[in-house]
This record gives sequence, C-alpha cells and structure tokens, in this order.
Amino acid sequence: MQGKEYPEHANSSSPSTSQTASGVFSHFQQYARSKGPILGLGTLFAASAVVPSTVVRPNVHFPPYLHRVGFSLVFGGAAYVLAAGDARNGSGIATAWSLTYLFLHLRQSLKLPFYPTTLAMTAGTAACAALYGTEYFMYQT
Repeated sequence: MQGKEYPEHANSSSPSTSQTASGVFSHFQQYARSKGPILGLGTLFAASAVVPSTVVRPNVHFPPYLHRVGFSLVFGGAAYVLAAGDARNGSGIATAWSLTYLFLHLRQSLKLPFYPTTLAMTAGTAACAALYGTEYFMYQT
C-alpha cells in the first residue's frame, strides 16, 4: 500500500475554480479578474509619493510618505499576481491591502478640510476593495 495513491489526496494541489457572476456584478467581473483597477490605484499611490507633505496645509490629512510608497508597491504586486493569471490570490491581496489602507486612513481622509489627492486615494481604494472583495469572497471557490 505504500505506492498507492488514495483518491481523496490525488488532487490536493488542484487550482481553485471560479464561478461566473450573474446580475449586476456580471458587468464588473471582468475587471475584478484583471490587473487594470489595482494597477491604476498603485500608480495613483506612486504619483502621490512625489507630492511633498509641505504642500498640504497643516490641518489636512495626507498619508505618510512610507504608506504611499508601500501601498503602491503592494498594489503593484497584486497587479502582477493578477496578470500572471492567479485571480484567487490576486483578488485576495488587493482586497486585504485595500481594507488595511481604509482601516488606517478612512476616517481621517473624510474630515474637513479635504485634500483632492487623499480623497481620490481613499475612493479608489474603497472601489478596489469592493470590486476585488466581491470576486474573492463571493465567486471564488
């Protein structure tokens, strides 16, 4: 019995499968499996790293430099995973790190006075969290 493979262990490393969405999300599912939205968000974060914190008024929230650079790298990594064809892990990475950013910066970003770049970063992150989170939690098995 040493060389015999049992059927329940035969496909233990099989890739995950995904379901096709129906309803409203069916129009957005192609974007949830592509690298476009998260790559655009990573580019926005990288571009915001060029803006010095001294440009912003003192009472306006602007994420620290390391957060902007770090999240741009992580979002770029998620885009790479999605481009490699791994929709399960790519959407999971995008969802987890988007929710982390929102946990750290959402409340402060929505306080008056607003800064347009901060609002764009927060809105884009919330949109990516919703898009990739729906794909990850609802349609991946």
